[in-house]
Amino acid sequence: MKNINRLLTLIIIFGLTLTGCETELDDPAGERNLIGATPVIENLDPSIFLAADKQNTFVAFDVTAGELDLTMDAIVEVSYDGGKERAQLSEFTIPATGLEVALTDVADALGISVDDMVGGAYVNIEVLTKAGDKYFRSAAAVNPLIACDYVPTDYPGTPNAASSGWGVDGEVTVTVDPTDDFTLLVSGLATIDGCVEDGGPLPLIVDPASYNITVPRTILASSEGWIADYGYTNIAYGGTGTLNTCSREIQLLLEITVDQGSFGEYAFTITY
Repeated sequence: MKNINRLLTLIIIFGLTLTGCETELDDPAGERNLIGATPVIENLDPSIFLAADKQNTFVAFDVTAGELDLTMDAIVEVSYDGGKERAQLSEFTIPATGLEVALTDVADALGISVDDMVGGAYVNIEVLTKAGDKYFRSAAAVNPLIACDYVPTDYPGTPNAASSGWGVDGEVTVTVDPTDDFTLLVSGLATIDGCVEDGGPLPLIVDPASYNITVPRTILASSEGWIADYGYTNIAYGGTGTLNTCSREIQLLLEITVDQGSFGEYAFTITY
């Protein structure tokens, strides 16, 4: 059945354009306003908080009005790890460069101890813009990780890889590229999918500044397995992801393709 669904996926991708109707719903994030410009957070650097130095770590970024030459009053609002409680951190005027958000400031604004902000959690940073006497939520938001140190020797092993959307769940093998400590090599994704993995391994290139992951498109299996039943060749994976250096969990969004077309993008989680 899984293979039939995948065949239908290709047919849909190649042959149909799906449309749907929209229903207006209440916004769970609060009141929003369509103003003349949408702020954009740019140049996030540093882009992570350091769990090993919570008293001194910070992130920095610029905020612009996008492509428009406008000034806007704005505030930074913060929350912790997806929590519903938000707190105002600072007021500023857009455009702004070099805005800094310290982890201690986030803790103080939320009324919690920085010692209770654990490695592996995220800080949610949002920009609200002012119209009249009100501030309105915008699309400008980032979620920097409170990151533990990256230790290459933590990752070789046989973690579990799963994707509910693609319908796979099983053990893979991870090694570290002998020429680059920040490249993890994954073998077995095609195997747990019922193919003969005669390609790969799949490289996960970790950005040391953010722990974001780049996955170059890589052919994992050429022709044997379920793909042969449908006349497909060269199943390949590629995309992006993130690494949580505290839990070692790897989240990936991978486009899966064959020479004949694309099955679309699927979320994968690798857990140790």
